[in-house]
Amino acid sequence: MLESWLRAANPFNRPRAMAEAQRAARTASFALILSAASSLASAGLMAMHPEWMATIMANQYARMGMSDEMQQVQQTMMATIMPWAMVGGMVVTVAICLVLAWVQWKFMTRAIPIILLILIAYSAVTGLVGLSTGQYHGMAPGFVTMSVLTWAIQLVCGVLYVAALRGALVLHRLKQEP
Repeated sequence: MLESWLRAANPFNRPRAMAEAQRAARTASFALILSAASSLASAGLMAMHPEWMATIMANQYARMGMSDEMQQVQQTMMATIMPWAMVGGMVVTVAICLVLAWVQWKFMTRAIPIILLILIAYSAVTGLVGLSTGQYHGMAPGFVTMSVLTWAIQLVCGVLYVAALRGALVLHRLKQEP
């Protein structure tokens, strides 16, 4: 049983039959659950270390060339908004991931893996822009470790999304055949 799921999760294996295609298309559900758990852990760590967000925002304010008064107003506003935004964002992200996991398991769509691969690519681009512009300058080693682990998890999820897309495409083609 495990061997068949590992075969389905391999993006280089083309599904040979309907059951394999369904199994491959459903691997995105596992990736979405893994992504939800990763988001929950990252948000928890960010909430435990508010200085990480303060450093990121200070770097942003410095790049924007804000005056000291404007920085103080912005920091006060963000200190008020950020805890609620993080909790709300975490809850919404986890809920969306779990709903999409259920939808992908039930309907084995092509759209969900495509959208998730696009979001991973977008996230990679914005992360690289942040690195190249000094957004993460002066961050604590714990933040770097969390970021590396998060990206490793997203890489695994990306591989599963590719496998799911291949499975969903084969499944769609098999359903169209007479």
